[in-house]
Amino acid sequence: MKEKDGYVDCPEQQLILYVEKSNGEYGPIQTGSFITANFLDDYYLKRDHLVASLKEKVERNEISPIHYYLILEDLTIPELAARVKLCRWTVRKHLNPKYFAKINDRELTRYAVVFNVSIHDLRSMISPKNEDRKI
Repeated sequence: MKEKDGYVDCPEQQLILYVEKSNGEYGPIQTGSFITANFLDDYYLKRDHLVASLKEKVERNEISPIHYYLILEDLTIPELAARVKLCRWTVRKHLNPKYFAKINDRELTRYAVVFNVSIHDLRSMISPKNEDRKI
């Protein structure tokens, strides 16, 4: 990459690139991040849409709060199972709202620690209208 092509105006995130200078030698320049300058806003917009759609699914009782955080944290079921020290089958069941309602406080605490939220936050994601349903 030539030196003139390496400069990106992005003061939020600076980095060092090694480029071909005008005299033919290679050396470092300090420049902004191309990805941050051009794609960060798009990432936040997509993430906001993902959060909104997942919250709707939780409120419609299609997925559990565990499933919501699993997707947001970009974890797999085996990774989450290892972190909460439960078997994969149990974690898979907890992704269903029907079984989420039956989680004991000890297991729910494990999930809360992994997702860095309170137990109250996990339980309060389910709207009152869904709690009245017979499971």
